[in-house]
Amino acid sequence: MKLVIVGCGGMGTYQAQKFRALGAQIVGAIDHNEEHLGRFCETFEVEESYSNLDMISSFSLRADALSCCLPDCFHVFCCEAAVRANLAVFCEKPLTSTQEEADLLARLPKKHPFMVNFSKRHIPALSAVQGVLSRGVLGKIEHIQISYLQSWYKSHIWGDPEEVSRWKWRLLPAYNLGGCLSDLGSHLIDILFLLFGTVRYEKKTHEVTTPALVEYGALLRVGNNIPCTLHCSYQDPEWDDSLQLTIQGSEATLTMNTSLDRKQVILTTKDGISTKVEGIPSVSTYQRFFNAVRSMTTVTPAFEDGYRVQQLLEVMR
Repeated sequence: MKLVIVGCGGMGTYQAQKFRALGAQIVGAIDHNEEHLGRFCETFEVEESYSNLDMISSFSLRADALSCCLPDCFHVFCCEAAVRANLAVFCEKPLTSTQEEADLLARLPKKHPFMVNFSKRHIPALSAVQGVLSRGVLGKIEHIQISYLQSWYKSHIWGDPEEVSRWKWRLLPAYNLGGCLSDLGSHLIDILFLLFGTVRYEKKTHEVTTPALVEYGALLRVGNNIPCTLHCSYQDPEWDDSLQLTIQGSEATLTMNTSLDRKQVILTTKDGISTKVEGIPSVSTYQRFFNAVRSMTTVTPAFEDGYRVQQLLEVMR
């Protein structure tokens, strides 16, 4: 696979490492930040690089795929250019900043795989959740809690967000219109769609904006009208990076916390007996995209998955 990386900061570098390990050849790089671009090209021995998104078209017929690692506000321009250049697309979540942008991309005919990087789908513990749900051991599901909690806005655990660009842009509404909801909440919404099929917004419960949205809570209804509380935060006082899920049923309760265990979930029966359920290791989104480009097959999470998440984000903001 011949790959172009657009956005050569932290995420672009991470993706380049992942795809190179699979055997991909990085044939081009685009970034307006000269320092990021120069360091990236030197690290990954990329000979062709540009500072303008208009140059995406120059890779038509010379590359197989493009990975969009830009801030949210640039996704629509990058992905539209890639599709028009007949490249397969690997886009960081969320798909776009607005529904209007998502609609624009939806109208484009797509001849090649288009994948949205909802990477949390492939945490082994989530496969354990799916297994428990398929066996029906929880009984009638009564309530769901799902959250994605990070602390970096106040703890500076990954660096001062006023100085580190990969965090700074997340605090600028012009670049990250939906704040933590689009960034972290998009993962949560995708997981709910994956597990329960339908997700409906009911009401917002709280939000903190300074000026970007750094904390958000809402009440949803999923599946067969099951109440679900959603919470995401950049300023959680306890968890640095934790995806959590609790599913309460009439017979048992399931809990998942990726900060404590990414491979297993805990199943607790009504009489208080707890057991660990181990998940099955899953193929990463990077491997799935790599395979799809080589075989020219459809791959999930696909454009349609990103589109339905964007539809819900639009009404939740």
